[in-house]
This record gives sequence, C-alpha cells and structure tokens, in this order.
Amino acid sequence: MWKKKWVPILSSVVLAGATFLPVTTDAAVGKKNVQASYNNIKVMYNGVNVPTTIEPFIVNGSTYIPVRMMANVFNKDVVWNGTTYTIDVKDRPDTRVTALQAEVATKDAKIKDLEAKIADLEDEIDDLKDRKSSKDDDVDDLETDLNDDYGDYEDLEWDISLSGDEDDISVEIAIDFDDYEDEFNDLTKSQLKKLVKEICNDIWDEFEDANIDGEIIDSVEDDLQYEFSGDGDDHDIEFDGSTI
Repeated sequence: MWKKKWVPILSSVVLAGATFLPVTTDAAVGKKNVQASYNNIKVMYNGVNVPTTIEPFIVNGSTYIPVRMMANVFNKDVVWNGTTYTIDVKDRPDTRVTALQAEVATKDAKIKDLEAKIADLEDEIDDLKDRKSSKDDDVDDLETDLNDDYGDYEDLEWDISLSGDEDDISVEIAIDFDDYEDEFNDLTKSQLKKLVKEICNDIWDEFEDANIDGEIIDSVEDDLQYEFSGDGDDHDIEFDGSTI
C-alpha cells in the first residue's frame, strides 16, 4: 500500500551513515527536513529481486537505495568513515577470476611442457633423419664398392643393387640375358655360391649384424634365377635351399 511520510534526516550523518544513494561531494553541512515517500520499491538485478533490510524511498523525485546493498550486487566493498564522513567503495577480490587465472597458469605451464617435449621430439626426428641419411649414404657407398669389385665377375657384366639399412639389407644381382645368357648358364653353382658368399661377407664387414635377403635375376625379363639369404647373427648363408 502506498504511504507517504515526513521524516527528519541529518544529511551528513543519517544518509551517509546508512549509506544511501545518491550522494554528492558538494552537499551542504547541516540539518534539513525532507519528505520521503515509500511505495514498496523493489530493486531487480537481471530479473532477480535484490533483498534489503532498509526499504528504498523517494526524496524530491530521486530514489534512494542503500549503497552497501548495491555494492554487494556489483561485488564491491563499502567502508563508512565516520570521522571524514566518507563512503569508500572498493573493488572486491573476485575468487572466480583468481581461480580462472590459476587454471590458465596451469594450462600455460602444461602447454610450455608439451612444447618443450615437441621440440625434443623434433630434434630426435632430425637426428634420426640425419643418421638414416648417413646410413643410406653408407649403403650407397657399399653398393658402389660391390659393383667395382664384382661387376665383372667371371668376365660377365653384373649389376648389384642394395636397399635397406644396417639391420636388413636386400641384394639384387642382375645380369642381362640378351648379352650373357649362355655365359651365365656355363657358370657352376660353386662359382655363383662364391660370388654370393663374397658379397655377403663384404656386407657384413660394413654392417656386421645385418640380415641379408638376395636374389640373382635376368634383368631383361626380370626372371628369378636363384635366391639366397644371410643370417646377421651367425653369418650363415643359404643359397638355393642349401647352406654354403
């Protein structure tokens, strides 16, 4: 129900002491009788009623509400200084912000840790690439040496190709049957075994533990003539199904 009252208020004591809004910095000091109107005024914040122990009122068309109440709504601290008659409004520490800042700091630390691990892995990858490149160079160099040593074995023209790495090496010994089929067929198995054995031993001189998988082919038709293998552990050589 609407009600209207005359109330005496000490502007510098009662209004400031109760911390009502609005307050001006150039207000006169003294006593003044004012007419305060109460009309069951409610304060809503984002659609929610803000409770207060001191009912808001209207004076000369201005609505007065407690400063402390609104400060709480906006997460502020209010301190009344009775000596200087000052209302001091300060920001209140927001625990949510502090928690979020701590969470961000933790995530930043994890990101930096992951970035460091990624950098380490990239260095390892680069190192492995360098080592692989070096090994590939070693295999290429060995292939060149084998062709220099055995490219004219028994006066035939052989083409020896290597692939793989220090652990597993594939060997292809190719001969052109258009030019050397008869000469190849005149070779004995013992001669071919000798060629294969010497090539395997030269590979093991460079890569001691390498497993060897090889074949002798006709390069014209890509026809397989013989298969052989070498065990990197005991250096046993199998040629055409039998141990050399």
